[in-house]
Amino acid sequence: PTIVAVRLVVAMLLGRLAGRLSRLVGRGGSAVPGLVAEAVDPRVIEKLSARIPDGVVVVTGTNGKTTTTKMLTSILERAGHRVIANTTGSNLVRGIATRLIEVAGLRSGIEGDLAVFEVDEAALRVLAPRVRPRLVVVTNLARDQLDRFGELLTTAGHIESALAHSGAAVLNADDELVAGLADGTDLAVRHYGAVEEIRAAMPSDAALYADEEPRPHGRNLDVVLTAAVPAGDGVRIGLVADGTEVGAALRVPGAYNGYNAAAATSAARALGVDLDTAPPALEAMPPAFGRGQVIPYRDRNVRLLLVKNPAGFNQAIRLLGSAEPAPVLVVINDRDADGRDVSWLWDARVEDLAGTAHRFGASGIRAADMGLRFKYAGVEAWVEDDVGAALDRAVADAPEGGDIHVVPTYTAMLEVLHLLLPDTARRETWT
Repeated sequence: PTIVAVRLVVAMLLGRLAGRLSRLVGRGGSAVPGLVAEAVDPRVIEKLSARIPDGVVVVTGTNGKTTTTKMLTSILERAGHRVIANTTGSNLVRGIATRLIEVAGLRSGIEGDLAVFEVDEAALRVLAPRVRPRLVVVTNLARDQLDRFGELLTTAGHIESALAHSGAAVLNADDELVAGLADGTDLAVRHYGAVEEIRAAMPSDAALYADEEPRPHGRNLDVVLTAAVPAGDGVRIGLVADGTEVGAALRVPGAYNGYNAAAATSAARALGVDLDTAPPALEAMPPAFGRGQVIPYRDRNVRLLLVKNPAGFNQAIRLLGSAEPAPVLVVINDRDADGRDVSWLWDARVEDLAGTAHRFGASGIRAADMGLRFKYAGVEAWVEDDVGAALDRAVADAPEGGDIHVVPTYTAMLEVLHLLLPDTARRETWT
């Protein structure tokens, strides 16, 4: 037992030291501590997660993980919980290990009573047996990073295997693949969804490619999204549970964030939190890093809309369709965190942008690919490989006080944020 305890302490100390050194050389520090600690003690996650009194909640799915995790954390904190969350957005196993190292005492204790972790879909199958989650929340499943995940049924299988190690689940009933993940099991399941008109604006993967109408799912819903109306920079939503309706003015845009709010509210209810706690917590929550964030820059407003796959890109396109004419810069990278395969650009409804009065530009490592996609969609656009130069061009095209829409992939978002907020872009935060 003494050797086991010493190994854990050494793993934590070396992990923390590695993180400090990584940040000193400008490389961030959200994954290195976990990598080092697990090399010293492969059971560091099991040992530290076992210290969390009220257990671990994980949020997974193709889109909405970060925002749903932040929404749920906000609700739980308003209810009085001290929540441990991976606020850097590092959602692989090493990122979870890093966060646990940061909040755990060397010998005992931990800085929180409940953990809410955003977890990558493929990483979940490995992490779930290690943390034995009290609750798994699944937002949706769509084609994403084919080089990593392959076909959707493979991703669904990863999540389904993880559910066998969980106590309960909150599932999106409007996504057929998600809704049925726990069928035939003894798992305690809550489903959430939306009224038909909102469902039509949020097609499942099958509907996205086949242009199908949403079909009734016939499941009892714990929380129903009844309204999602644009309001300023955000969206005003309505939620119904047990016959009671509440409303909230979210500071993030789009009907898809209404779905995220429904998921977070249903998860909070599964954890024993009253419905009335959700609205004020949701209204107080600022946008997560790069997801609907508005950043003042050179007397303009830069609006960031992260995209990673056709479903997410289509929602960004939908938002742009209702926005006032402005410069739009799409920044596409193909690094590991983005996915090496950018064929997904051809599955998004870029043609819908041809009817808008926006001015378009493309940048990033795969700027030429995006430029070609614009060309085939009938959208006039300029191409500039250098992200800094492209941002300067977009800014120059906007009047003082005007908007600039930047639509980046993940690592492109980090590059843009390094230009906009050089003191914070190396370490993703929620604040």
